Amino acid sequence: MVDKKRQTFVLDTSAIIYGFNPRLIDGDHFITPRVSIELLGKRTKAATDLSLISGRLKVKAPNEYYKGIVKSRAGSTGDLSVLSETDLEVAALALELKMQGSDPVVVSDDYSLQNLCNMLGLNFRPMMTKGISQEFWWFLYCPACGATYQKSLKSTVCQVCGHTLKRKVYSKKNIDETGAAAKPS
Repeated sequence: MVDKKRQTFVLDTSAIIYGFNPRLIDGDHFITPRVSIELLGKRTKAATDLSLISGRLKVKAPNEYYKGIVKSRAGSTGDLSVLSETDLEVAALALELKMQGSDPVVVSDDYSLQNLCNMLGLNFRPMMTKGISQEFWWFLYCPACGATYQKSLKSTVCQVCGHTLKRKVYSKKNIDETGAAAKPS
């Protein structure tokens, strides 16, 4: 159960690698099972294990329903091709916690994950980077033959000529200081 009065953090792998310590920051702290697997390095594993043992960090898997919503939204923004299953799981858990009445903050330096969080109305906080200041909508294209693809495509190879697909911004909006997308200037 999440205490709705305390700050809630959903941590991406990068948050713990770059030093976010749940034992030092007040609030409820969560990682997903995939983040837990990614933290098998000796230094991060020891810090993670201490936080888990102390009860300051919990591993929680998101509901499949929220994973579906997040994957669909990532497909509509064009971020799906670059987001890992771990990233999608982190966003899904944050969305689930939000729907349960919490106001989670996703801690991650991953720009595509931040973009997805912004699109989902989720707060995010970077650790080592400035974080995004604009939300982006992408499309996939082949630089060799010019073929374009649906944003929701997970493939990275052109179905026409076999070259590696690239992403290109087709729309962007500034994000205001509250984290909401502002009208384009």
